[in-house]
Amino acid sequence: MSLGIYTVFHKALDERLVWAQFSAEEVERFFIPYAVNAQVPDKRITGPDGQTALLRGAARRVVVEYELDWHDPALQARGFLETSCYVHVLRNRLYQALDFVGVTQYDMNWPAPAAALLRSLAADGAARRGTIFGMDCGPLLDDDGEYQRLAFAAVFDWDFLLLSYNRFFGRAWGMDALAGKPLTLFQTYILPQAEFVALASWLEVLCSEVYPWANQPPRPTHWGALSGYAERAEALFVAARLHEGRFEFQTLPLEHDDSIPVRLGVPKTHYG
Repeated sequence: MSLGIYTVFHKALDERLVWAQFSAEEVERFFIPYAVNAQVPDKRITGPDGQTALLRGAARRVVVEYELDWHDPALQARGFLETSCYVHVLRNRLYQALDFVGVTQYDMNWPAPAAALLRSLAADGAARRGTIFGMDCGPLLDDDGEYQRLAFAAVFDWDFLLLSYNRFFGRAWGMDALAGKPLTLFQTYILPQAEFVALASWLEVLCSEVYPWANQPPRPTHWGALSGYAERAEALFVAARLHEGRFEFQTLPLEHDDSIPVRLGVPKTHYG
């Protein structure tokens, strides 16, 4: 099975901090560094030998978003962050040779269980075409209809997100469809190709639907806030598709490592 994991970074990527469990051949086979933010031209990639190369000197395949044939700079300028990867991979048809399409981040460590899962998927993915892999943060809604804390229901308009989903996919679900489903965050998934296309196609429309009102008072106004909407839209997509019986869900056991940006000297400025 062919799979590709687009790993989004905007300044630096250190393979030793994220892919230590993989051989050099596996890194080449599975992972595609994905560079965003044209305002930081001197991006660097550090290999397993500790050698650092500037982006254009890197030997491995690297996708530079702002050099793609189709490029919408507004997605990064408006703070949609990893969402722009989904949309640009879709619009530039970078998914077409892949049975499974993944998106993750430069500060996600792949421990041994995650590496084993990826090897298994590459070896026997045909038997798992009906599975989506994501980071499970607990149930989105409980049986009483209460959102869990990380849904930030007071900040993000889940009713609007469900309305958008229903309109785009021709559904009529109520919030009860989300009860007991996983809240999958971090914009980090491995999806069968068809589900990636469905999600990314909706996200492109949603980016227009939430701008600019979702980034104006009384809602959060900082750069990066809109990525929170997209992040929760992706969680709603997974929950709704599970409700529809389209696939099974399996946890992707990655570690969101806050020490990685610190070690790379990459400040996080998009949390307001």
